[in-house]
Amino acid sequence: MLLKVTHETNLSYTDLITESVMELRMVPRQEEDQHRLSFTLGLGPAAAVTSYFDWLGNTVQSFSVNAFHDHIRIVATSVVETERQRFDATQYPDRWPLETGPYDYALYDYLQFGGPVVDSPGLRSLVERLAPRAGEPLGAVAMRMLRLINSAFTFKKGITTVVSPITDIIDQGGGVCQDFTHLMIGLARAAGIPARYVSGLLHPENPNSRGFTQTHAWCELLLPSVGWVGFDPANNCTVSEYFIKVAIGRDYRDVPPNRGTWRGKAHEKIDVAVRTE
Repeated sequence: MLLKVTHETNLSYTDLITESVMELRMVPRQEEDQHRLSFTLGLGPAAAVTSYFDWLGNTVQSFSVNAFHDHIRIVATSVVETERQRFDATQYPDRWPLETGPYDYALYDYLQFGGPVVDSPGLRSLVERLAPRAGEPLGAVAMRMLRLINSAFTFKKGITTVVSPITDIIDQGGGVCQDFTHLMIGLARAAGIPARYVSGLLHPENPNSRGFTQTHAWCELLLPSVGWVGFDPANNCTVSEYFIKVAIGRDYRDVPPNRGTWRGKAHEKIDVAVRTE
């Protein structure tokens, strides 16, 4: 599928500020099943941009604005070709519990709790409900995670933030795509399955698709026979050609689309809009 995505971010301030320093992760990744054909970045006020790769291979762009200003507009436009077909995870030969063997060191970060992915009695109770069985296909365990999350929790905006710990979604019974993703990562790690966070963009497959108007989030679990496999707990499905992967990390802290600081006495408001075709 050939997709064009416009990711627009508007930052406004209640008073003049200066010395804004920002870091962006908005460039789609180059993957075997995803090819970035073009990318342009528009900034206002205009600023020089420096690009580099972070420790996970995500493209990072940084810039600073030193003159007085009360707004920053960021428009990232991408054209991406995806060849990611939806799959049946239960057909892969991998079995639970997973033996990672010589890959343990490389996978260490994706098996540990940290940041919003915290261990808790509530999470362990969910793992008991998941009830993975020795010798069971690993993909079947993953699909049961999707069903468990969608049966036990409600997609609801405004009750959490992007860095809320998973204890919040467990206690409140709902959240948004970042919460669903962090929760599935927590379930996987508690079950000894390496899991990582994906920040990306979603072209709506149907009118009920969640998360396509802003930056979307899903997770990838390791199935050794094929590698990292994507699951979208917010939409209760595996990933497909409608998904554009931008950045990967241990959790949201590694992959925010924009992060920065400024000098001044003002309050910041952020508006984000994603358009796909």
